[in-house]
Amino acid sequence: MSRRRRAVSGVLTALVLLGAAAVLAHGPILRSVGRALVVEDPLGRADAIVVVAGGTPSREAAAAALFREGWAPRIILSNQFTPERVRELIALGIRRVDLQGEARLALEKHGVPAAAIVALGEPVRITETELRLVRETAQARGYRRVILVTSPLHTRRVRLIWAREARGQIEGLVVGARRGEEFAVDGWWRHRRMAEGVLHEYLGLLAIYLGVSGWFT
Repeated sequence: MSRRRRAVSGVLTALVLLGAAAVLAHGPILRSVGRALVVEDPLGRADAIVVVAGGTPSREAAAAALFREGWAPRIILSNQFTPERVRELIALGIRRVDLQGEARLALEKHGVPAAAIVALGEPVRITETELRLVRETAQARGYRRVILVTSPLHTRRVRLIWAREARGQIEGLVVGARRGEEFAVDGWWRHRRMAEGVLHEYLGLLAIYLGVSGWFT
């Protein structure tokens, strides 16, 4: 069986298992399924705070709060790939800025000076590519520790990807943005959007282990 076919088989198996869990399992098991995706590291002073792409403006607000509290002197901002439809709106003058521009404006609105924002230039589509670029930037600048801000539901996968990318050379503290990206461990399976998010994260973790992680953002 080819690698791609094994990956597809694994994804389908995960879909079946999660679907069966939703039907047959009771609350405590489903709570554990959701809780396993959410991790948080104790805060420590770092060289930079990283806003993992997506979730604007909640992640920018959380990163700005950490900046104002003095946990790091700068914020690294990824260049999230801007879809063609958004670029067309910008060209028509209907939108002012692209996704990175919006994130930058959100940071500045929350009190982060422009001089403290490190905006990465290469557009990224998936978390693996994004954190690889962050790691390369951090290494080039001599950083030893960064704080990674993402949604609570995304924290487990971000921690795993960073551990694989950094290989222990740069410490990464993972923090979930609470306001605007809430995740209800109790009862997530009753909300379609949260249930889709849980499924997406588990499929993303499975894809990482299968070596086909580029399929998931």
